[in-house]
Amino acid sequence: MKDIKKDFESFVSESDTTAGSSFVLAKIQADLKKELPSTGKVASKLGVAHLLGSAVSLMGCSQFGIQLFFKGGGMMDYFMRITPHYCEFFCGALYLAVSLIVARMMLTRDEWLVIRRSRSFSIAALALVSLGGFAMVSHEVTFEAGLIWLFGAAVGGELVTVVKSPSLWLRRVGASK
Repeated sequence: MKDIKKDFESFVSESDTTAGSSFVLAKIQADLKKELPSTGKVASKLGVAHLLGSAVSLMGCSQFGIQLFFKGGGMMDYFMRITPHYCEFFCGALYLAVSLIVARMMLTRDEWLVIRRSRSFSIAALALVSLGGFAMVSHEVTFEAGLIWLFGAAVGGELVTVVKSPSLWLRRVGASK
């Protein structure tokens, strides 16, 4: 035991600690950068999750007259009963919330942290691309309806990304009942 301590003390006294520590730190930082997910990979996985979430959302809510599978009013009937003026708000919130919940299930913890670091940009990008797609496909997108939908999508997306771990949050909510 004494030999190891003496060896360590002689190593520390003989070596230049500033040069050694900066080299070690640089090496550790380079290794960590290799381990982090790339932004392009995260963006592509987020896009796939958004497509899946869009399909799920459009099954039950005919946003701007676009409904994929089922006929009838779906979720729009329920939202119209709450308030006919802000149905677009609730549709936007549901649409982006479902997409981000699917993304949270698909992405790893490190990938989700990349999304959370730039969540306002990610939410805005998803919402604007979706709204643009709806505007190209449907004639029902007016400026007012689009703006209300966009605001709802931003609120729904922010609410979903604020929760750090959905399973912990759901357990906490379940335990409080």
